[in-house]
Amino acid sequence: MSRPTVVVLGGGLAGMAAAYSLGRAGCGVTLVERGPELGGLAGTFRQEGSFYPLAYHHILHRDRVLLWFLDAIGALPQVRWRKIRMLFQLDGRMYDLAHPVDFLRFPMSLPDKARFARLMLRSFRKSDWSDWHERSAEELVDRWGGPGVRDAIFERLSRLKFELPCSEVSGAWLGARLYFREGSAPLGYISGTNWTKVLCEGTSRLIEDAGVDVRVGASVTAISGAGGRIDHIELEGGERLSGDIVVSTLPTETYLRLAGRDATPGLEPIRYTAIVSAICATRQKIEPEFYWMNLAGLDCSACGIFRLESLNPTIGREGDACLNFVTHVPGRDRAFFRQTDEQLLSGYFADFRRVFGFELEPFWSRVLRLPMYSPVFRRGYRNPDVRSATWSNVYFAGNYRTFPSIASTGTALGSGLEAAHAILADRGVTDELHAAASSYRLRGMPRA
Repeated sequence: MSRPTVVVLGGGLAGMAAAYSLGRAGCGVTLVERGPELGGLAGTFRQEGSFYPLAYHHILHRDRVLLWFLDAIGALPQVRWRKIRMLFQLDGRMYDLAHPVDFLRFPMSLPDKARFARLMLRSFRKSDWSDWHERSAEELVDRWGGPGVRDAIFERLSRLKFELPCSEVSGAWLGARLYFREGSAPLGYISGTNWTKVLCEGTSRLIEDAGVDVRVGASVTAISGAGGRIDHIELEGGERLSGDIVVSTLPTETYLRLAGRDATPGLEPIRYTAIVSAICATRQKIEPEFYWMNLAGLDCSACGIFRLESLNPTIGREGDACLNFVTHVPGRDRAFFRQTDEQLLSGYFADFRRVFGFELEPFWSRVLRLPMYSPVFRRGYRNPDVRSATWSNVYFAGNYRTFPSIASTGTALGSGLEAAHAILADRGVTDELHAAASSYRLRGMPRA
């Protein structure tokens, strides 16, 4: 059967993966990206000769598709693994819940601490969370841990992430998040560089080798169709693109605004959180050592603080402390998201003073705003179908189709491979790439 021509909308990781898989299968693929380069949320910026992520990123040992891509571009042997320290900041004190002494002094009863340990161990062993799709995070934590555990820890984390109580957050999403063990298993990085830059550059080479036509700096202004099919994509400047198939990796709000209508169940209700990410560097000594600090008192501008050099000691210059203040914002229309850089930094520096007891003195700072960062995974959330219910030649990929797995670099790549797999399967073409990436196994974890 002849291979179709495909237009992929969005050059983030989902779009890159879909374009690579389809190009590799012999399809004629055009990949359209509004920004100046591919990568989307995994992009980087340059400061004083070094590259930094737009917001914190780390490699998870259970992120199979990501590991497959790192292997495919020849970067996996460069990955090093480091046990990180996650802190829980509450009422003026810092707790490392993985450390026995800190765990014992954490303000939670001894029976609840035993229940918390049971909840975590059960979650680590459960990889399939489909039976929790309609249940809430409240039900999960109460059943496996108890209300005391929920009140002490998970209600705070739920509000930091979504500004929602556990009763409104998906139990499947929370369970999958715990399964990936972000706070307890070693995390990966690549020495001497920012690893997402390596991933994006390497995957861009795969795309080029697969014969994909890449259009960067190309904004889509309309998606037009008739007779149940999308017949052309209009770009800023008036150029029109057409193909047998369209893959949309755009945020659902953007896609629906451009396409005008699409009755695919679950598509329209999706809402996104925004994120404010402020990264700065200082030569001050900061103690204690940590990678990830949850500001669980809910009284700071930031939801969390990351020390990027704690995971990757080669980021920036030797001796620099590289801090990433992160705030999850329920929507880009919130006043906080629209604050000036100076207002945001003032709030974050006040957070630092409150937590560490002295003034932060950075020698550079950068504020980034990501308006549609992650879908809000409410109780009952379901992935929209990979195929449009309105347009017979439209397929979907993106972080809104990664549920219940956490929205990560690997799950975004995986959603692109899944869309490509569906396109090829619908045309009777055998596709082994999706299965190979999804079943990939890490063979070793060289420690830093």
